[in-house]
Amino acid sequence: MESRIIQTRVVNRPGVLNRITQTVLKPGYNIDTLTLQYAGGSADSSAEFSIITLGIKFADQAAVELLMNQLEKQIDVIYAVDITDGLPNDQEREDQSIY
Repeated sequence: MESRIIQTRVVNRPGVLNRITQTVLKPGYNIDTLTLQYAGGSADSSAEFSIITLGIKFADQAAVELLMNQLEKQIDVIYAVDITDGLPNDQEREDQSIY
């Protein structure tokens, strides 16, 4: 099993953290670490954002991709990326962002 770090940017709304953790726990993954960081608001939107970083052990890379896809389907998730090997550049994040 390999440990991976998944970072998500989410819209601050009630229940978002619960939905994220339930998405991870439902297929049987254990969250080893979890951090939540306020990321402020956007100049062109009234929404406020947070960054949720999860440390999770996976059997293979396919499981990582599947979980990231499931996280991105959540309505309040802007993006989900694997940052184990470093942060993606800003252009890659903008390509994944809906805002």
